[in-house]
Amino acid sequence: MDGKKIKNTANIFKNAEKKLGKKLEQDGNVSPKILKSILEDGAWCEEELQVEYFGGVLASSRTGVSRDDRGAYYTDLISRLSTYQLRTHYLFYHSLKQHFDGQDINMDNGNNWPKLQLFMTYETYYNAMDFTEEEIQNLGTLLSHSIWGLNKESLISDFSYGSIDHLKQRFSAVKNNGILMTPSKIGVELFMWAYGYGQNNQNDFFKSSIKFNDEQTIKIGQSLSTEEELAVEKENKNNS
Repeated sequence: MDGKKIKNTANIFKNAEKKLGKKLEQDGNVSPKILKSILEDGAWCEEELQVEYFGGVLASSRTGVSRDDRGAYYTDLISRLSTYQLRTHYLFYHSLKQHFDGQDINMDNGNNWPKLQLFMTYETYYNAMDFTEEEIQNLGTLLSHSIWGLNKESLISDFSYGSIDHLKQRFSAVKNNGILMTPSKIGVELFMWAYGYGQNNQNDFFKSSIKFNDEQTIKIGQSLSTEEELAVEKENKNNS
């Protein structure tokens, strides 16, 4: 393993150690299958967000159950995602947590997912993605790649993007071009594993006691919950 790969792997282990904190004092091990995946796939990761995700899965995988190798599924999933797809996932689920934090939502029930749909303007998305001048020349392709890729991996359950007129068919309160995305159970699970909460139930995602600090200094910006906006729109109509 060359020096760069050693450094990348070391960063992942440092990230995992930070996430584990006092849990390191408890007995536990990581499945050899997961360690193999971290050493093989994580060693190639230089982006901070990739290190964050791999480190979180490594931390989540430390358990007293020797056969618990679920983390291998998530490391494989992370490896399949491009930098753009991973950042879009991070951005969307941070926004989702901000909007619905503290609510009691059962993510096992797919009927709840449409109620969690979020709208994000193109401007908010592009700023958060921190595109270079060269990438800006290819915005449409990168957006399509990111959204469709997350959909393919079932990390979002539904989506739509485009002009105001196009989006108004699904969200009448839209006032800008942008993106509508709906979460999925797997999408929530990946985010929790990436933060060291893999052993928690996915329904803990919205609990106020569960914190997901934005240590990547990504400009998440403001997104809108379509359910909230539609409620406001309905109230305004009733009062007019």
